[in-house]
Amino acid sequence: MADRTMAHWRVLAAVGMMNWGVYFIYDMPASLSTPLSKHLSFSDHQTAYLVSLLYSVYSVPNTVLPFFAATAVQRFGERTLLIGIVSSIALGQLLFALAVQTKIELGMIIGRAFIGLGGEVVAVIGCEIITRWFQHNRLSLALAINLCLARFGSVSNSIIIPILIEPYGVVTVTWLATLLSLGMPIIGLISLLTTPDPATEADETLLTPENPDTNLPAKPISAISSLRHFPRVFWHLAIICLLSYSCINTFTNSAQRLLATRFYDGDQAAAGEAVSILFMLSGFLVPPFGFLLDTLDSRGYPHALITSNALLCLAHGIFLTCSVSSPVVPLCLLGAADALLGVAFWGSVTRCLLSFASQSHLEPQPHVISNCSTSYKDEPDRLLSGGLDTTAVSIEEVANPGILPMHGEAIRTLGLGIMTSLMNICTTIVPLFLAVVENAEGFMGLEVVFLTLAFLGCVVCVRLAWTWEL
Repeated sequence: MADRTMAHWRVLAAVGMMNWGVYFIYDMPASLSTPLSKHLSFSDHQTAYLVSLLYSVYSVPNTVLPFFAATAVQRFGERTLLIGIVSSIALGQLLFALAVQTKIELGMIIGRAFIGLGGEVVAVIGCEIITRWFQHNRLSLALAINLCLARFGSVSNSIIIPILIEPYGVVTVTWLATLLSLGMPIIGLISLLTTPDPATEADETLLTPENPDTNLPAKPISAISSLRHFPRVFWHLAIICLLSYSCINTFTNSAQRLLATRFYDGDQAAAGEAVSILFMLSGFLVPPFGFLLDTLDSRGYPHALITSNALLCLAHGIFLTCSVSSPVVPLCLLGAADALLGVAFWGSVTRCLLSFASQSHLEPQPHVISNCSTSYKDEPDRLLSGGLDTTAVSIEEVANPGILPMHGEAIRTLGLGIMTSLMNICTTIVPLFLAVVENAEGFMGLEVVFLTLAFLGCVVCVRLAWTWEL
């Protein structure tokens, strides 16, 4: 029992290390922007364009790729896919570092594109692995710790790189940061691949033909055809994802300029330090909120979502009315809201998917084919699981493989991929709309948009609480 418990925390640490490295890499262009400008002899306008492009080539593919994570896992297996995406991230970051050294902007862009091919898919698969291993105990806390480690990857980047830039220069620091950031995902991947599989002690089995004479091919499930089976609660959460993350994630794009203009007489450095309050609080508060949600019953999740959106409303209401002389209070409210939203939202999504997968597997199916069972020992590429899934196949379903019910792992990966894609759509498209609003109405117009999004998110969360039956 002790070994199994340690294996759970080992898996959590490994996934957290992978996410720490990916988030560290993600924010590298922002931390390097000023020294990179001098290194390339770029103007401020050229640097701003290059940094925006480096983020865009990462983000745009991830509006779509996470959606297909479930199909990729089914087709290639979890181990193969993880090795492939970590290799893509490593190749991309090495190419980026080499391009910085040789002053080739196109190489930096191509490197970031390779990183983008795997960055968000790592998060999707990692979240599914954690859900599988912790689904019966401390799931919210485990997801919160994973989220905390990922966010501190960004925080570590913003602390380490500025300290090293002055004594060592941009090229050396880029290589040092590359080695540090790639070391963590590689160690995490090796740890996952070498973690003993407790599947032999599980009480569920994955349904595939045991008798080779039955000749029933294992085909990937169509993700598109499976969407219509997802419960209404899932789509409520999808709307919350669009509204809430459009509010909190895009605020940081204009936060420093807003605070510098309104509170610090144009002092960007002071405004940047103030914005760090939001990031630090949202990181430190995640584990306590995860622990708290684990102590509550399932009704605590929608109530936590209501509270997080109410805090967003309060914070942006304060900014809109200019009722304070310091931004500290609303920034603290935003930090708490961000932490609570991250824990409650992803906890709600995983609980919804676990409940849906369980109902799908336990409902009786007509005309069940006998002798159709196997264990993971026959599928060594899927040994990362902390538990196995069960289902049954009807004769009609075998005749039409496209309508085969998805097993639990695929359901969870598909659902998490959808939410990740939606979140990336928010952070990619909404800022374009906000730029138009800022040019037309200034910062007051932005706050009206943020307050509207937070209020609508709160309304949808109330509706979710009304229909929550997990």
